[in-house]
Amino acid sequence: MAKVAVTSVCWVPKGRCKPRAPEGDYADGDDDEMKDAHAAFTSGGGGGGSSAAASSTAEAIADARAAAKAITHGLEEFDMENYDDEPEDSMQFFSTLDTDAPLLLSKDPNMKDGPDSESEPEFYEIGPDDHVFMTVSCDEEACNLELMVYVEEEDSMYVHHDVVLGAYPLCVEWISEAGTGTSGSFAAIGLIDHSIQLWDLEDVEPLEPLRALGIAKKAKKGSKKKPSQGTGAKAHDGPVLCLHGSAFNRNVLASGSADETLKVWDVRENKCVHTYNHHKDKVQCARWHPTEQAVLLSASFDRQLGMLDVRQPNQAAMCQLPGEAECVIWSRHAPFECLASVDNGGVVCYDVRKIVGKDVKGARLWDIPAHDVACTSVQDCPTPNLLVTCGMDGHAKVWNNTNNKPMCVFDKDLQAGPLFTCQSDPDAPAVYCFGGKCPVMWDLASESVLISAFNLPLDVKPPA
Repeated sequence: MAKVAVTSVCWVPKGRCKPRAPEGDYADGDDDEMKDAHAAFTSGGGGGGSSAAASSTAEAIADARAAAKAITHGLEEFDMENYDDEPEDSMQFFSTLDTDAPLLLSKDPNMKDGPDSESEPEFYEIGPDDHVFMTVSCDEEACNLELMVYVEEEDSMYVHHDVVLGAYPLCVEWISEAGTGTSGSFAAIGLIDHSIQLWDLEDVEPLEPLRALGIAKKAKKGSKKKPSQGTGAKAHDGPVLCLHGSAFNRNVLASGSADETLKVWDVRENKCVHTYNHHKDKVQCARWHPTEQAVLLSASFDRQLGMLDVRQPNQAAMCQLPGEAECVIWSRHAPFECLASVDNGGVVCYDVRKIVGKDVKGARLWDIPAHDVACTSVQDCPTPNLLVTCGMDGHAKVWNNTNNKPMCVFDKDLQAGPLFTCQSDPDAPAVYCFGGKCPVMWDLASESVLISAFNLPLDVKPPA
């Protein structure tokens, strides 16, 4: 079913997710039961069984034959009484069962999910070199978190497993800590019901999230232990619009909300470290600096870009945006520059050193009218001067930003309706995943124009 909206996507670092098959689905006891049933049938059918199971099975088969004979009364011309004596190659129930039943006891060596699994071989195994990403979406029937695998060689993707969510998801972020005591692979999801839920990506059939940040974990039924109360701060009072994990410490998470606040969380302790109030409208974007551990960027519907050192909560440097914020990122090629996209379709680049120095007018380095409607995402690439934008017009555009004068070199309609989000694969920088009415993967190295413009790798399989 086509998605109504894929609201957010996030790549999982290579080798960091190893899903576990559901426990108990293919227990050894199933094989024992199968063997008992087969022994009972063969004993009963052979007429020599002395066990209760064999006797019972033999009687059941005799009753079944008698019932069949009664039903076929008047159908003598079809010679139903000699049905079992027909040639061996005819497909008869009892003779076929006699032949095939032993085969049920042996496992297919190519199937690793149990004898009754309909999955492909090694379905639950994600390899260390697989490209894995997650999406959150809402279709006509449910809201979902989906863990997906992108097969680069085939330029295809598939859903590994999914989780049904209880509320509309607005953002998702990967973290390696969730307060479980061990490192793993977890999804932090911001929801419209004001909560931030943490889900274990290695559990393919979870019944509930591990926890919700700012909310004490409920004690198990019958347990005398009181629920943990170590939060000291409650969750957001509005829908959670953005999440971003620190590159230095994956148990540190920043969140922005429609309640006009920006929060920093210690996920391991389920504790809000601080709440920031420098915005006057919905906080749409939050982004940790990739090399400066304490620097956090934010942007809001109040048309303000904010930058702060989280150790000095009351000293946020502010700068005017040309519209309501949609997306902000730090430039990976110029550590003092950030880019923001806004609801009027524009993209603007700032030198944050001048914002801190109060030279706000000189802070803007360039701006472009990227789309005719809201530009929902702007992303850069390890390839110098390459920028990608997408918007509510359903188009993705590639820009050449030589000498701070971005020029559009490629425009593509992804045929996925309005595009809400975009993320580049950190392990395959020319591959971008977009979220519209479905997830869409675009390998920029499949376009000859972009190969020549940016000297992209040539060893990428072209699209079919």
